[in-house]
Amino acid sequence: MSDLATPAVSAVPPAVRRLPWGQMLSQLQSVIRLELRKNFFGRRGFGIWLLALSPVLITLIRFIKPERLLDGPAADATQFFSFLFQIYALRVALFLTCVAVFGNMIRREVLDRTLHYYFLTPIRRELLVVAKYTTGVLVTVPLFVFSTVVAFALSYLPHQDARAFFFHGPGLQHLGSYLLVTVLACIGYGGVFLLFGSLFRSPAIPALAVMGWEGLHFLLPPLLKKISVIHYLQSLCPVPMSEGPFAILSDAPSPWLSIPGLILLTGVLVAVSAWRIRGMEVSYEEE
Repeated sequence: MSDLATPAVSAVPPAVRRLPWGQMLSQLQSVIRLELRKNFFGRRGFGIWLLALSPVLITLIRFIKPERLLDGPAADATQFFSFLFQIYALRVALFLTCVAVFGNMIRREVLDRTLHYYFLTPIRRELLVVAKYTTGVLVTVPLFVFSTVVAFALSYLPHQDARAFFFHGPGLQHLGSYLLVTVLACIGYGGVFLLFGSLFRSPAIPALAVMGWEGLHFLLPPLLKKISVIHYLQSLCPVPMSEGPFAILSDAPSPWLSIPGLILLTGVLVAVSAWRIRGMEVSYEEE
C-alpha cells in the first residue's frame, strides 16, 4: 500500500513551536467544533448513527411477541444481552464505527483535498492529531454509551422480575461493567485506527486483518492473546462467554492491568500518529 503522504524536509515553523497552554486549548476546541460540524452532523454521520443504534434495533425485535418473555426469568435476558454485547455490539457495531470514524480522520481530509488548509494554519500538527482523536472519542463514546444503556434496559423490560434484578440484584453492577468496556473499546480501537488512517491509503484492509485477529483470539496461544484488544475488554465483561471446545485456555487479565494497559497502549498509538503527521507533506493522489 502506498502512504498518504511522504516525509517533509522542512521543519515546523518557529511560530508554532511553542504556544501558551491557553492558545493551545483554544485551537484544540476550534478544531473539535469544526470536525463535529463538518463530519458528524450531516449525511456523513448517518451510517455512524445507524451502526451505533443497531443493538437497540435488535433488542426491539424481542418485543414482537413480548408475552413469550413475561414468564421467563431475568437470567434469560442476562444471557441474551451478554451475547448481543460481546458478539455483535463490541466486535461488529463498535468496531466498524471506530474504523469509519478514526480511520478516516486523516484519509477524508486527503480525499476532500482539505488537509493542506490545516497545515497552513498556525497549529502544531501534534495538536491537530490530538484534536481529531478527541473528536472521535466525543462522537463514539456518547453514542455507544446511549446505545448500551437503552439496549440493556430493553433486554430486561419484558421480564416480570426485571425490577428485582436491577434494584436488589447485580443489574446496575452489570450495566456499569458494560459501560466501562464500551468506553475503553472506543478509546482503544480509536487509537488503533487513527494510526492506520495515517499510515495506509485505505484503512479497510488492515481493519479486516484486525477484525480477523480479534475474532480468532480464542484460538491464539496465551502470549499472542496479550496483543489482542478484545482479550482485555472481554475480561471486564460481567458475564463470560463460552468460546467453544477448541478455545485455548489462558488466565484472564486483572482489571488493574487491563484498564491502565489499554489506556497506555492508546497513548502510544496516538503519539506515533502525531509523530507520523509531524513529518508529512500533502501529496494528493488521484483515486
